[in-house]
Amino acid sequence: MAEQNEKIVALYVRVSTGYQVDKDSLPFQKKELKAYCEHVLHIDKNRIEIFEDAGKSGKNTKRPAFERMMGKVKSGQVSHVIVYKIDRISRNLVDFSLMYDDFKYNNVTFISLNEQFDTSSAIGEAILKIILVFAELERKLTSERVTDVMIGRAQNGQWNGARVPYGWDWDEEKQCPVHSKKEAQYAIAMYEMYLKVKSTGKIRDYNNSHNIPTKRGGEWTSKTVTDFLRNPINKGAYRYNYRESARGRKKPNEEVVFIENAFPPLVEPETWEKVNKILDINRDKRNMGGLHPIEKNCNVFAGLIQCGICGTGYIVDKKDRRRKNGFTPSMYHCGAKTKAIHCQNPNVSDVKIGPFIINYIAAMVRVSKSKRKIKTPEALEEMLLADKVVFGDIAGLSTDSLNYTFEMITGKYTTDNAVWRTNPVNQSNKESNPEEIEKLKNEIKKYSRAKERLEDAYYFSDDGMSEKEYLEKKNKFDSMRVSAENKIKELTEASISSGIDEDSFIKSATSFLLAHKIYNESHIVYSDLAGVIEEETLKEFFNLILDYIVVVDRRIVEIVFSNGLSHQFIYRK
Repeated sequence: MAEQNEKIVALYVRVSTGYQVDKDSLPFQKKELKAYCEHVLHIDKNRIEIFEDAGKSGKNTKRPAFERMMGKVKSGQVSHVIVYKIDRISRNLVDFSLMYDDFKYNNVTFISLNEQFDTSSAIGEAILKIILVFAELERKLTSERVTDVMIGRAQNGQWNGARVPYGWDWDEEKQCPVHSKKEAQYAIAMYEMYLKVKSTGKIRDYNNSHNIPTKRGGEWTSKTVTDFLRNPINKGAYRYNYRESARGRKKPNEEVVFIENAFPPLVEPETWEKVNKILDINRDKRNMGGLHPIEKNCNVFAGLIQCGICGTGYIVDKKDRRRKNGFTPSMYHCGAKTKAIHCQNPNVSDVKIGPFIINYIAAMVRVSKSKRKIKTPEALEEMLLADKVVFGDIAGLSTDSLNYTFEMITGKYTTDNAVWRTNPVNQSNKESNPEEIEKLKNEIKKYSRAKERLEDAYYFSDDGMSEKEYLEKKNKFDSMRVSAENKIKELTEASISSGIDEDSFIKSATSFLLAHKIYNESHIVYSDLAGVIEEETLKEFFNLILDYIVVVDRRIVEIVFSNGLSHQFIYRK
């Protein structure tokens, strides 16, 4: 009991923006909650801590005070969480369910004054679940009513409050978008320019080099230029309910509200149509590439390359010509090349990246199978860089890279603080902490249940959860579950060698090389390999093996593998 009395009692209060009704104001909520703690629970006021979110929505849990409170809950510092009304803490059933699992797991009593329940009793917990079901139903009905009203307004040509696009300003008096005095001239010029140059990239570069900002004051990309040129408001049409969210999936045509001649056009409709026809033609050309169709957005090393000068990720520039053996390399450039910093790190191609990466991975596989023969880090380095066709201009690996890899491969330590060394308790064959392992297992169950509820809410609910929101939460639960599983593995490992033998990225690489009959080759011709293996297969393989690649002046200066192992290369001048 003494331990419980040392924990804090968390009072959570919240108001939404503009939600300042006296009976639900922050001062009123705090007053009522303090009185309840004093007169009903008889809790020492020194144990009370107030967590206050003002002007924050209850639709999600991205609230500073709420996140701070949950951090203390998870660390076992809280005995009670008390709110004035249940909707003050959450209006989302999935979020609340996950939060309530944390409460139960950490023995936290949840109390809501307005709904008159206390989860320290079985009745209170049952009432809570019933209230949650009806609260979620009411939220969905309210959402449906709001959607119907918004659709009705759109059908009458009324703007529904979204941010007006580039080239337009909001007129408070008329309550509608009007041509922007500042942006309209540039907006019109972009249509005229595209008819001449037929390239969104050239318009992007022009705008950025002439300090013409986007609507939000940022720099232009090819995507933002395309989105602007595609927007039908520029020809005077009003389109509403087009996507599930700002970047979500397009909705069926029958659900989209589209009204011609809703606003005075920024450009002539004929000009808009001409520009969009050219955009369609260029898109089709990129996707087809002549007689040999190119899979859309399939660029083997896309998302894996980082700039070694400014740290920005490289982005796909274009597809190069198709070689006779079927190899169609991609070109990549630093994402900051067209931004204000104008990074000068040169473009790089699959022609350079591919041979280096595939042959280095093959070398890692070969040395892992010959670990008994490797006596020194220097011997390891020689084996890794044996292919002089690819690695002839490399003087060696950085000392840390070499030593850490030597420790991983051989289990022999070159330093006193080897990063691959497992917990000494496990190495001495002492039993792992069973309570900690059990706690981690419960966490895994909790995240699995949360994922199941999330899937039910996404696939079977009518509340309109977007695909992006679903995937973000799903990935979060998966990440937490995998993290807990890895901790269990660490606690139950007996020695470093067991971890090495089961190293997943080495095993995956070995399987790939064996499958394609290139396991024993001293040098792999990447262009021949890429000419016969589907790009999707190669991309999947490299994403499995690699975390990222760092390039400087078309040279690979660092490879970070999926297990966190980093290899840094030292080049000859």
